[in-house]
Amino acid sequence: MFGYVIPCKPQLKICEYELYKAVYCGLCKQLGRQYGPLARLTLSYDFAFLALLELSLSESPADLSQKRCILNPLKKIPCCGDCHALEFSSGVAMILFYYKVLDNLSDETFGKRMLWRLCMPFAKHAYQSAADQYAAAAQIVYETISRQSALESELCDSVDAAAEPSALALSGICGMLSQDSRQKRVLERLGYLLGRYVYLCDALDDLEKDAQQGRYNPFLLHEKLVHPTQEQLEAIRTDAKGSLFLTIGELEKTYELLELTHYKPILDNIIQLGLRNTVERIFLPKETNHR
Repeated sequence: MFGYVIPCKPQLKICEYELYKAVYCGLCKQLGRQYGPLARLTLSYDFAFLALLELSLSESPADLSQKRCILNPLKKIPCCGDCHALEFSSGVAMILFYYKVLDNLSDETFGKRMLWRLCMPFAKHAYQSAADQYAAAAQIVYETISRQSALESELCDSVDAAAEPSALALSGICGMLSQDSRQKRVLERLGYLLGRYVYLCDALDDLEKDAQQGRYNPFLLHEKLVHPTQEQLEAIRTDAKGSLFLTIGELEKTYELLELTHYKPILDNIIQLGLRNTVERIFLPKETNHR
């Protein structure tokens, strides 16, 4: 997951934003406590969403307390306490980070590969610890990463087929958030659509870079473009935008089927506003995209 599942901050109430930050900070502390200080560098909004989604299904609200942040130790801030939601999200983060390191070791330039090689001992140790605790999640990720690698090796030019492994991975992971059979089915469908959304966002976000470096990108292969012009890249984005919004629409309908007990306004914001805002950000000109 790559930071595409984020709230629309201006539309959150102050209390809602503070609660969201408490979960985010709690996840940061959980990563450091369970996997070491370096694990904090993998902190992502997407894993905060995963933790918040599990918390929203629980019988009791999260336990919040005032704690100090490593970046500002003089000030205490609200922070989510130890719970299964943070432990599970941290474990999934470490499992995915390990495969991210493996991917970068094969795709990046020589200099960057050396930096990622330095990360490997930490990534491997964290992965083994997380995989021992969450073997089912590790197996899901392994199978879907293997399927993704095979598709890329075959130079698959179908965007739908290329997005399928990510969709199946998040379907399986989200399905683990509840033991209730009905909720589980809805969560699996929600995760499937979310995985598809994340994959499409990532592929479109990297479109220029992949074209310049000759990397695999199903949108480029589908259009049979080797050295695309800026106009051709913009045409790809325009065509893909409709597919992304259709995916978000289906995701919103699925989300409404969940029986949430807590934090619904925050999740409403992310699903109904945040996802679309992320798409619009991706479609901004690259010189303003990451300001």
